[in-house]
Amino acid sequence: MSALPAPVFDGVIDVSHYNGAIDWPAVAAAGIALAFVKASEGASLVDPRFAANSAGAEGAGILVIPYHFINLGDPVVQARHFIAAAGLGRGAPAMLDWETACGAASLVTIGEAVAAATARDPIGYYGRAQLPRAEPTLSRWPLMLPEYPRGNRPGQYATLVAAPPGLPPGRPASRPYDFHQYTPAGHVPGISGPVDRSIWVGSRDELRRWHASGQTSPG
Repeated sequence: MSALPAPVFDGVIDVSHYNGAIDWPAVAAAGIALAFVKASEGASLVDPRFAANSAGAEGAGILVIPYHFINLGDPVVQARHFIAAAGLGRGAPAMLDWETACGAASLVTIGEAVAAATARDPIGYYGRAQLPRAEPTLSRWPLMLPEYPRGNRPGQYATLVAAPPGLPPGRPASRPYDFHQYTPAGHVPGISGPVDRSIWVGSRDELRRWHASGQTSPG
């Protein structure tokens, strides 16, 4: 990948209970159009602000995607827990946050269960550190790429990202990633303290279409 993608839409965040109470109308007024909202972790934890965050974001007109933080526990049990906690049904988008040393096989197991429940591939959240070699199933999934070119510096995409991010192996050349989480230290009105900020590769209208259908191109 020799150049940054264009267009991109810098209006995506992800949140959990760690962000505290959120003023969702203020977040929407700041131009945020989609929020990844933590639903669950491991085999039994439900994020205590999942319901409030999901309802608040949707009430403000913000698209919501629930996500599950994977740990070292049984992936089959984790998949059942996430599907139940997030209320995932047919057509629902979902993300799997892979930051632990559980290995790609666990991620695939959980993701295949989510895909069976929703009839669409989940988004994988991972970078080069998690995946030493290409894995065919993961290569097919949409990718949220955590890659911070300026470390923990706050700011917006246009000021923080000047070169293409490093990719995990096996990504398709035509669309190597769908979201780029470019700083963990963003600032958004309505949220106290730092928040993860990301771009979507495409326009705002394309983001809405993809959220509803899973399609990244017209038709």
